[in-house]
Amino acid sequence: MRAFLYEPDPPLDVAQADALDLIVSHAPVRMSEVAALLRVDPSTATRTVARLQKLALVDRTTDSGDARVVLVVPSGGGRRLHARVRGRSNVLLSELLDTFEAEDRERLASLMERLVGAVEAQRAAPGARASTAASG
Repeated sequence: MRAFLYEPDPPLDVAQADALDLIVSHAPVRMSEVAALLRVDPSTATRTVARLQKLALVDRTTDSGDARVVLVVPSGGGRRLHARVRGRSNVLLSELLDTFEAEDRERLASLMERLVGAVEAQRAAPGARASTAASG
């Protein structure tokens, strides 16, 4: 599916796609915010952004107010790729959901809301990360 969404470009991996999405949505964004929004260690965010930069999808700059702060912005190519993938994703999802009966779409929406609610509740629970990591 990723190959279809990214064609003719090679597909990004999931981490790169998530990072590009949030950078396009929040630009300019501090590297520390990239890590926080992705919920990953800062070194992981740095490596992911470096891969996107190598692909010429993002640029790093310094904050004019504080030269110690690294800001990430999408390049023109990054914005175009993001828009193309998002558009294809929306069309594909719409076409797939059109094959469902109305009751099935409503049931799916309800189940997705429950799933998102359960994930949010798990994340909000004290010690959720520790108990999840210990059990995995």
